[in-house]
This record gives sequence, C-alpha cells and structure tokens, in this order.
Amino acid sequence: MKKCIVIGGGFAGLSAAAYLIKNNVQVEIIEASSKLGGRAFSIQDDKTGDLIDNGQHILLGCYNDTLEFLKIINATDNFHFQHNLEINFLKEDGGEFLLRAINLPYPFNLLFGFLNYKALSLKERLQIIQFFIRLYFYSDSFLEKITINDWLNLEEQGDNTRKSFWEVVSIAALNCGTNLASAQTFSSILKKIFFKGKKAATIILPKFDLSKSFCENARTYIEKNDGQISLSESLEEFVFRSDKLESIVTNKRVIKDFDCVISAIPFNAIKKALKENDFLRDLSFDYSSILNIHLWYEDNNLEHDFYGFINSPIHWVFNKETHLTVTISDANKYENLDKDKMVKMVLGEIEKYLKLSKNKIKHFRVIREKRATFIPTRNIIKKRPGPVTRWKNFFLAGDWTNTGLPATIEGAAKSGKKASLHVLKSL
Repeated sequence: MKKCIVIGGGFAGLSAAAYLIKNNVQVEIIEASSKLGGRAFSIQDDKTGDLIDNGQHILLGCYNDTLEFLKIINATDNFHFQHNLEINFLKEDGGEFLLRAINLPYPFNLLFGFLNYKALSLKERLQIIQFFIRLYFYSDSFLEKITINDWLNLEEQGDNTRKSFWEVVSIAALNCGTNLASAQTFSSILKKIFFKGKKAATIILPKFDLSKSFCENARTYIEKNDGQISLSESLEEFVFRSDKLESIVTNKRVIKDFDCVISAIPFNAIKKALKENDFLRDLSFDYSSILNIHLWYEDNNLEHDFYGFINSPIHWVFNKETHLTVTISDANKYENLDKDKMVKMVLGEIEKYLKLSKNKIKHFRVIREKRATFIPTRNIIKKRPGPVTRWKNFFLAGDWTNTGLPATIEGAAKSGKKASLHVLKSL
C-alpha cells in the first residue's frame, strides 16, 4: 500500500487524510501540538469545568467539501442544520429584525427573505436585490483591481445598507474591513452562498464543542483504517534531492518511509521548514485577529441559538446554554486594549442589545486568535500557490493556498481535498 505523510492536523490536514484513506492510501499525520484541530479546537475552562471552543465556527450549506469531509468521518450528526436561512439581528434601540428565507422554491425563498428584512427601508432592500442581479455583469479581472468598499460605492450602497447587511456578510466571511478585502474574493463568496441553490445560505452549527464535533470522529476514522497520528511532534526541516522530497526532519526523528507528503501547516511554519529551498520567499501575508469572549451569567433566558449585532463592535453572540460566546471579527484594532476594558465594553454592548445586566456576570474568559485569518487583499489573490510544487512527491494544503476562497473552514477542507487528488494522481 502506498503511504502519504500529512504534516498538520488541522482541517486541511484531516480532510486530506480522510480523502486519501477513502482511496486506499496509508496515512500518517504529524502534528506539532498535543491535539488535533489546528485553529478549531476545544479547551476546558479551569473555573467552570465547561468545554469551550477557542473560536466559534459557522458552516454554511454551500460548504460542499467540508460537508463531504464530515460525511466521510461520520460526523454529520454532530451538527445542527437549518432548514431555511434564519438569522436574528439586533439593534441598540431594542429592535429585532429577522432575515429569513421563505419556504418557497429557490431563488424566491431568498428574494422574499430580503424583501421582508425590516432592518432596511424598502428602497435599501431593493438596492441589495439590484446588486445581486448585477453581480454577474462584473468580470473577475475588474473586481481583482478594487476593494469591496470601491464596489459598494459603484453600486451606491448607502451607509445603513452597509452596516445592516454588507458589513455583516463581509466581515463574517473575510474577517477584515471592506476597505482592505478584494472585491473578487467577496464576489466568489457571494456566488457560493446565494447562487448555489436553496440550502447554500443555510447556517450549520456544531451541536457540541469542536473537539467532539469533528476532531474525535476524524481520529477514530483514521485509526480504524490503519492510519497513524503522531502528536507533539514538530516539523524542523524538509530535505530535498533533485526533483523529490527525500526526508522529513522532526524534533523526534528523520522520516524517509513515504511515497508522498502533503504539508498542511500554516504559511509561516512551512517557510521556516523550507530553509534555503524557500520557493515561497516572494509571498507574505498580513493577518487579522478574532476575539472570542466567553461569558457566564447567573441567568440566561435567551430565546435563540445565536444573534447578529448591527452597528456594534460585537458581531455575533452564540447561546451555549451554560454560557454565551461573543465573537468580534476584524479585531486588530483591539490588540492593545486591556482585557478588563475589553470585557467591560462587551458587557455594555450585551446589556444594550440583549438586556442582560452586567451585574449578573459570574465569570468570563477571553481568547484571542492573533493570526486567525490572512487578509485577502487585492495584491495577494494571484500569488497564493496551488497544491503542486516543483517536487513531484511534495504537495501543499491549507486555507492560505489558492482555493479561490478566503481563510475559512471550507477553504481548508477544499485545499486538503485538492492536495489529496494530486497525490492520488501522482501515485
């Protein structure tokens, strides 16, 4: 049986391993940390004993490669699937606005959903619909040259429309401001979410903590199929000879027993391991952070599983029953803000929007992912490498590679699948 080493146990590495095993390739995963999951994992809170996620992850019905991966590892039942798109948005004045697709055939389900979204005036709702109608009239070559903000200006999308819809979608999808992100990347996301059928825009949430939702199933699937997982083993160097990768040097051993290798580690890690063979030397990324604040209240009588906040530094609040998880995307601006001041600001927003008294807080925990996602600027779009390298047995995966998507779970899963398909072809 042919053997492939997968470096990295995040979504990209696990999805690559799953596809290879499904196609009768022996797999070993090497992961530097003591757990699987990469940037999607769970930890136990010391004070409450509750399992909390390092960050809240939302899947969408259009995440075809992610859903295929979950099906392979038998984890589909660990997620809650919306029947129709439904999001409860809140404004500071206590207004609650439902964005819900109507139970009609596609695309009328979304059309009437937008028409009923009362956070916007009728004129603003019609302007959004007009934007979607005109979407396919813009070429990728044109959109590559402008930012989302430029695009919204061209389409005369007003301030309230941006705050109540476009910024919600763009920041959630790209984790950066509309003034930085490429319009072409945003276009690809919009087409994937809103133009791929009735289920594409629906939201999928984990029923459990992230480790239980997919990491445990992935581990079980790999090990039951004679795969090997080596944790707490960090990559130090790739050694190449001519047109092949000859060996992998880790902190524990030198590995030569493989037919192919997929590197599914972060960009900075692979650049370090490549040393003088750095074919990525001309590539660099800027990153955007995400803040997750976990809040335990004395009482939690919230009705819905999650809420979107309009015109607030908070973007999403997720109801975990035992606690709330607050998500702040595009969070670089808060990098130097003291933790207590951060929590004070968040509690104030929660009190204004959800009417939960800050005096009822029992405990909190702040988790900051400093390099949560790369910023998909106009300059980076064409520079991201694909899975194939100049070495015939060495392939790349990771959400930073050229998937046509921003740094999402779907981008990671897609990259893993693409790399595995090239491995199968080479074998």
